[in-house]
Amino acid sequence: MNQPMAIDELVSVAQAEAMGELDAPMMAIVLSSEQSYDLPINSLETDADKARWGLILRAAREHVEADAVAVLYPAWTTIRHKKPENAAADAAEAMPEDNGEEAEPSDPIDTLFVQLHTRDHVYWRGFEQIRDPKHQRIIGFRRIKALSTDYKRDEAPSVTAWLSTLFEPLPDEGEETEVDRELADLLEEPEVSAALYPRQMRALH
Repeated sequence: MNQPMAIDELVSVAQAEAMGELDAPMMAIVLSSEQSYDLPINSLETDADKARWGLILRAAREHVEADAVAVLYPAWTTIRHKKPENAAADAAEAMPEDNGEEAEPSDPIDTLFVQLHTRDHVYWRGFEQIRDPKHQRIIGFRRIKALSTDYKRDEAPSVTAWLSTLFEPLPDEGEETEVDRELADLLEEPEVSAALYPRQMRALH
């Protein structure tokens, strides 16, 4: 998989899914070597939500032996601008959950995030959602440079910690843990099993 090309393609998918909507959909795409599988995410508001979906996505990735998982989601984001010591030192802190004291927050931005997680890297893109002033539907996107970064997986920011187990190895043959039993149960949930069809196959049902 050409990863820079893949993140660009995912951005196109995310923007197409959100265009004309009141809210951008929250979803994951599990990318195997032959097919892609969509899993609509109902909530990432709480730590419990993130823990559950972290397990679901790990289970789905292992089930289809995928090498990458994408997550597309909207969020209100505040970019904190560090006070520059001089004009040339002006820079922006890019992390959505950065709460540093030595920074001046901007107004919250209605943001669409696209993340591509691979075994070695996390590719991250952020876009301001432009809305029709009258109907408040999404009519376009503006890339936010401070929210568009590529990370080595072990250097990814804490906001992605709920996906830290995506590529953990399976247990040794014959060894089963409580987590693995929970993963197997999650694969039987209707919302997960229904999603594990290739996109073009689901269109026929």
